[in-house]
Amino acid sequence: MENEKFGKIGYLMYNIYVKSKKGAQMKKLLVIAAVAGFAFAYTDCAMCHNGSMATKLDKLTPAQIVQKMKEFKAGKGNQTMVGIAQGMSEKEIEEAAKKYGKK
Repeated sequence: MENEKFGKIGYLMYNIYVKSKKGAQMKKLLVIAAVAGFAFAYTDCAMCHNGSMATKLDKLTPAQIVQKMKEFKAGKGNQTMVGIAQGMSEKEIEEAAKKYGKK
């Protein structure tokens, strides 16, 4: 049985979290998985980069963002960002860098 609101993956992750003896670590994993799982995450960088969760992108130039995204796309660094970057085309990376980078 799955929860209609969260779907199969959300239900599975919730059950792992609830049944886990390492609740704090699993809670972090659950949050990361939820963020990484959003199909639209790469189109709305502000989801994470607007608060204290991740580096504010308006402090980086578009060129710095593009360089960092290339590193992520190559598999280096934060695995959540690696997954997001690998799902983006070069054009999408350039557009996001212009949209969110320092003006």
